[in-house]
Amino acid sequence: MAVSSFGCNYQYGNHRRNMTEEQLTGLIQKYLSGEATEEEKIKVEQWYESFEANSLRFMSGEAKGTDMSATRSLDAIKKKIAQKQAESRESAPVSKTKVIHFWRVAAAVAVLILFSGTIYFLSHSSNKRSTVPLVSVKNDIQPGGNKAILTLGNGTKIVLDSTNTGILSIQGNTKIVKLNGGQLAYNPDPSATPGVTSRDKVQSKVQYNTITTPRGGQYEVRLPDGSKVWLNAASSLRFPTAFTGMDREVQVTGEAYFEIAKKANQPFKVSVKGMIVNVLGTHFNVMAYDNEPVIKTTLLEGSVKITQGDKNLILKPGQEAQLNQNDGLELIKDVNVDEAVAWKNHLFWFDNDDIQSIMRQLSRWYDADVVIEGKIPDLFTGSIPRDVPVSKIFEVLEKTGSIRYKIENGKIIVSP
Repeated sequence: MAVSSFGCNYQYGNHRRNMTEEQLTGLIQKYLSGEATEEEKIKVEQWYESFEANSLRFMSGEAKGTDMSATRSLDAIKKKIAQKQAESRESAPVSKTKVIHFWRVAAAVAVLILFSGTIYFLSHSSNKRSTVPLVSVKNDIQPGGNKAILTLGNGTKIVLDSTNTGILSIQGNTKIVKLNGGQLAYNPDPSATPGVTSRDKVQSKVQYNTITTPRGGQYEVRLPDGSKVWLNAASSLRFPTAFTGMDREVQVTGEAYFEIAKKANQPFKVSVKGMIVNVLGTHFNVMAYDNEPVIKTTLLEGSVKITQGDKNLILKPGQEAQLNQNDGLELIKDVNVDEAVAWKNHLFWFDNDDIQSIMRQLSRWYDADVVIEGKIPDLFTGSIPRDVPVSKIFEVLEKTGSIRYKIENGKIIVSP
């Protein structure tokens, strides 16, 4: 069976060199598909080189997002263009397993797709481009968002997505605040705060709080030491309201991305399913869902030590520790860190993933049960925005002609 591939593209507003949206879209499609002439390649590369992040406009004519996110996206696109220049134009070999590819450059700019009128797909096997309009689907399921429940040390539960911003409670010398952006912050503050009742104050020993995200939820927390944690759907983080001991230790279930504040005299430890991640100051991702076969710790920056029983691993940036029942703790070198943190960057990222793995991710994010009827042997590679209704994900997957889906009573049914 021949390898089939298709790609996502996007549209921008008018460029300062007066290139129309249609012309720009067509050139980018041809460039990424390897069909562009030398002159067209030069035009695309010159456009990227001269493009200014602050000139980014979407189809609505208004700037969306921040200049920083636009800059990161453009940098990633330029890197992809450089890779394309060095790649061979040879055709992909025939494979017995059908692998569906949609260009990974889409990962860098996938959020832009949300503001364009059409998602484009390119099939290299047929050299035909088709378009899928962003239309409404009956019974569609919307993506998740900032949803979480905070459980205080005294057992009180606060629904964070419905509570107002401002001070939620004071525990010991820590003020718990919901920020305007939807994040939760633990701010050390020994002073009393007017308007907060004594019932909310805990003056005894350090209390432990737990923040839990449901399926279809995510949340960002700033811990008392300044460390930041992003929780994916169906996850939890248990942590003290103040780090007073020799170590800073938290417990995680599900998936979380950490940016740890450096404190050499007080190491940070993440406990997850009998495994300990030891850090001083670093950026890393932990994925440990109950329904996933492997626990993964992926390092982006700094250094961490993974301890599981009597076995230890030291990770360097770009490496990953994997723990499974059959093989124990393993070190994986040269992993794709973009894939590990794609969820934090509002993307689904697939790399030769089977339909079961993909549906587990969709189930968590869209808070929907999934039933797979029949055998679907295809493997999928590519990235799709998480900020779209579930029907848009299946519009991409259905372009392969290999799967079908329907939504009934909030349940997704997938079949060949």
